[in-house]
Amino acid sequence: MSGLQQLRSHRIGLALSGGSVRGLAHIGVIKALAAYDIHPRFITGTSVGSLVGAALAAGMTWREIEQMARGIFWPRLLHGRTLERFCRQNLPESFAELEIPFIAMATELPGKSILPIREGNLATALSASCAMPGIRRAVTRAGKQLKDGGIACVLPSAPCRSLGADFIIAADVWEVSFLLHEIGIAPDHRWASRAYPSHYHAALRHTDLLIRPRIPWSGYLYGPQAIERMIAAGEQATRSALERLTAETPG
Repeated sequence: MSGLQQLRSHRIGLALSGGSVRGLAHIGVIKALAAYDIHPRFITGTSVGSLVGAALAAGMTWREIEQMARGIFWPRLLHGRTLERFCRQNLPESFAELEIPFIAMATELPGKSILPIREGNLATALSASCAMPGIRRAVTRAGKQLKDGGIACVLPSAPCRSLGADFIIAADVWEVSFLLHEIGIAPDHRWASRAYPSHYHAALRHTDLLIRPRIPWSGYLYGPQAIERMIAAGEQATRSALERLTAETPG
């Protein structure tokens, strides 16, 4: 059995990190997985990863998610009311209406504890997951004050495993991990324990296949070409990761 055949035999979970506009690369990850006939049975997302993840969980194809992104994705979704209106217009009303089990990660204040959200209104959950520090106010949901999920769980691999996945594919587009890698501080570096938060190390321990797109700085510019560059970066990184997995797995 080939590496890809073995992978398809698993209960695959897909964990999508936070990363602001860099999260558009998640669309390319989904595109490449579909091309290899790999379809996640469980999905978790943090911040922008929750938006893309919810769309996938709702049954949207990568092309449909791309079209959604071209309509409004960046930077207007930094505004909370705009984001919630966007979610109501483009996504199901509740978690119960999703086709694939899904968790959106938020951070509960004041203790900054992890709060996995998996039921109730979808728009408010995604708004809470995307409430970036310094940009958005906390979101009140079910009597709790919630902020961006990336504060407490930027890469939601462990929650994905809790859903029942036995093989976790994690897409990491977090700016901090990218910059640390660029200066030579990988997670196994002797300074890594101080450079990376503990929740990131925990996420890596629950990850079976890590995808880290190399996203060009030009991707931050608003416009169709920037979106195309982001998606291409996610697709290329995913194809490379899957090819390495195939090469490393005995036939």
